Amino acid sequence: MRLQVLHLTGQSDPRSCALSPVQQAFLDDLPVPEAAKVRLNFPYDATLAPYRAVPLWLGSLRHLVLFLRVRLLRAGWAATHRPRVEEQLRRAEHTLVLAGSIGLDLLGRLDLPRDVLDRLTVVAYGAVATRPPDCRTIRVASSSDHLARWWPRDLEVAAGHLDYLASPELAALCRRLAVELTPAPVVEEVAQQPSRDALDA
Repeated sequence: MRLQVLHLTGQSDPRSCALSPVQQAFLDDLPVPEAAKVRLNFPYDATLAPYRAVPLWLGSLRHLVLFLRVRLLRAGWAATHRPRVEEQLRRAEHTLVLAGSIGLDLLGRLDLPRDVLDRLTVVAYGAVATRPPDCRTIRVASSSDHLARWWPRDLEVAAGHLDYLASPELAALCRRLAVELTPAPVVEEVAQQPSRDALDA
């Protein structure tokens, strides 16, 4: 596969890595083939439970716990999750990663090999990351986002921390990148064979 697009965020529900309806809809609107749209979130384990709505307070608490857990376990956490994430990223020649909130930090702390990082373009929205990955990254933030407003940004949008996927500017950026990263079809030149009339002339 030439290109795949996937979400990478924290887990509001540790028993599931299914996409939310909003994340599904965001993928639906991207101009890439259906096969290029990864319908799972981190850690990309299709055997986990299906999507279940999680109250905002509980999802926020679980993200905080994960944020702290990654720092406490360090190499052990990376060793546990790196193989599955790396396997998913290697399924395409290039991956457009939609990293929300602590997703950029998680990606950096996986310590992925250099050849994998070179195949990534990351759109990090509302990013809270003290150890981002060393790869092409476009940061999207908002002055209304009280968690991410202090971090560097390449694009300013109007959104709260949980509302980025509803931003027209973010959607337009991701559509442009999807087109940019989708290789044009290879057109093979067919050698023109001389016609029989030309040979007989």
